[in-house]
Amino acid sequence: MEKNKYLDNRLAEEFDLIVLVNNTHRDCGFPSGSLGTLTYSYTGRGRPLYGLFTTKNGEKKEQPLRLRDFRVLNEKNRRDCSLIAEYMARLQAESPQNS
Repeated sequence: MEKNKYLDNRLAEEFDLIVLVNNTHRDCGFPSGSLGTLTYSYTGRGRPLYGLFTTKNGEKKEQPLRLRDFRVLNEKNRRDCSLIAEYMARLQAESPQNS
């Protein structure tokens, strides 16, 4: 079996687009399905990764993540591609240049 970041989160890299796959961060405003960007990748057992997410009021928050909290979006997957397009459109709309 081929190892890649879409199958093994330990191979995820900074700036990968990610989606939360559980409700571990729901109390912080990020339920399962929340889209974000990985800002700090795997550095060893017991250390968190970090992802940047946007709250409903537009505030950006960095969240510590465990390997099982997210998956990397794959631009070659049709379903993921639509999530990526939605995420990029939202970022564009939130850009200060568009205010």
